[in-house]
Amino acid sequence: MRELPPKVQKAVQSALRRARQWRHPPHWDGYEWQKELDAIAQAAAFEACCCFDERQGVPLEAFVFQQVLIALRNFHRHEWVYFAVHYGHLSRVFDKGEVEEGDESAEVCEGVSIEGLEGEWRRYLIWWAMRQLSEQERQVLERLYGDGYTEEEIAQELGISQPAVSKVKRRALQKLKKLLSGLL
Repeated sequence: MRELPPKVQKAVQSALRRARQWRHPPHWDGYEWQKELDAIAQAAAFEACCCFDERQGVPLEAFVFQQVLIALRNFHRHEWVYFAVHYGHLSRVFDKGEVEEGDESAEVCEGVSIEGLEGEWRRYLIWWAMRQLSEQERQVLERLYGDGYTEEEIAQELGISQPAVSKVKRRALQKLKKLLSGLL
């Protein structure tokens, strides 16, 4: 793996120093949290270096710092929302107002409804489950339910028979049901 230039590494370390001041979600071990932040920061820095355009008039170090901080903040918020949804903290935040001053989980969740988070979680689970299907299974379901194709149209597109499309659909739906059982 390519090394980042020292000035860029300095920007990454600066962003990491700021992110380490944020309280980590309770479902994370402190050491593992730090390792994950380091990995996210490095990946974001490499991506920032790849898409950097000096014609924009922004110094590389400032651009990298900003992109790394955005990636770290997004990860931090995502993990607090995950904690809120999975560990019941969100209802405490919203229903009873039991929040300590400076509690970032409340700040992250501010203005977000429980229903909205549950809907996001359902969409994520469905997306994840769809990624567990074979390419053909995913394509058949996306065409049927997303694009409104008929089984006959899908059969023509894929060069297979309509009964074969029906069989792929049935198999894919069974897989989804098994994958999502108890999660939705």
